[in-house]
Amino acid sequence: MGSNSYAKMETMTNCRNTLGYAGEYCVEACSNPEIIKGEWEALQASKTACIYQSYDWVNIACKTFESKNTPFIVSGKDKSGLQFILPMVIEEGFIKTLRWIGGSHANICSGMYSKKFLEKADKNIIEETFKLISASLGGIVIANLNNQPLELSSRPNPLLHLPHQASVNIMYDIDLTLGMDGILDSGSGKRKRKLWRKQNRVAEKMGGFELVIPQTKEDITQALKEFKTFKAARFKDLGIKDIFAEDESINFLIQLAHQPMKDDIQQFRIFQLKIGGETRAIYAVGIFGDYCQAYVNAVKYDEFAEQSPGEMIMYAMLENLIEQGYKKLDMGVGNERYKRSWCPGQHDLFDTIRPMTPIAIPFNRLLQIKNNAKRYVRNNEKIWSIFKKLRKIKGSIFNKRSN
Repeated sequence: MGSNSYAKMETMTNCRNTLGYAGEYCVEACSNPEIIKGEWEALQASKTACIYQSYDWVNIACKTFESKNTPFIVSGKDKSGLQFILPMVIEEGFIKTLRWIGGSHANICSGMYSKKFLEKADKNIIEETFKLISASLGGIVIANLNNQPLELSSRPNPLLHLPHQASVNIMYDIDLTLGMDGILDSGSGKRKRKLWRKQNRVAEKMGGFELVIPQTKEDITQALKEFKTFKAARFKDLGIKDIFAEDESINFLIQLAHQPMKDDIQQFRIFQLKIGGETRAIYAVGIFGDYCQAYVNAVKYDEFAEQSPGEMIMYAMLENLIEQGYKKLDMGVGNERYKRSWCPGQHDLFDTIRPMTPIAIPFNRLLQIKNNAKRYVRNNEKIWSIFKKLRKIKGSIFNKRSN
């Protein structure tokens, strides 16, 4: 395909376009995930990736908050069938960005690969695949494929064969096989148990507490409305842009949550902490086999807020997930204190930042510098703390002006 072929492909939503061959793999691209739905669902059954690469997650994202961008879904197949999918999107602008579908809504990003491909993939195959991708694009295009795990299904991530750098973010997760006592004993267990007992006493005086998992579409939609309200208040207080303010973002969550559980995959499971019958905290996770991945959380700032409802729902939710037999909870990215208190360790991630067209080379270097600077600030506790305070002050000033 030549430099104009991607422009042609944008209108060919029902086609798979052959880019060429990388070794034994025929590399194709399409702009509609529905075209390869059956093959995608068969590939995801191997559970080598995360829920953010599952078919339903990507398809719903493309129809909601990613609808302004153009999906660029690259796949590779050999004689036995589809072996990998790179679910990407072109974000338009003077400088076009080729990134993972999901953006800030996805914690852990990667391609989806068969176990056979993870064992066989070498540098030549990966390099050839990206040369084919580059040849199909025109204009100033930079690949910014961030938040990738170093390993997938205990094998090295194939994109480590490309030039890469440490990600802006780090990841935290909890080993649920330790059981509740093991998790608590791994850090701050005494404090957490004491706080849990106090929270229960206060909740009892207010009418008792319960952990609710809404089941009907009506209850799910109502829970997400509460989440949106709680989150908007918190973002305003912190001086952060509300990524759920647009209808497309909350519609994305609603559609995910309305998906039934299928093949050990539940796109969006909501937990509500109710005190005296009122929702005080919300936490939502995705279920991908025995692996749970945290999506969103929010608390209501009312008379119970000083009892740390975020800590309380975490405690109750962990007990529930352990009881259900899940093995791991991915707490997502971001160097936050509450994550460090629950997770004894952290996992490094990496970014692939690559000029996809020759004219993008100088812009690519600027993006690398920018991301390195972000990583330094995020991972320096003192500087990050100062940055958050300044951001909050700025947000407070803006809120006063807007009122």
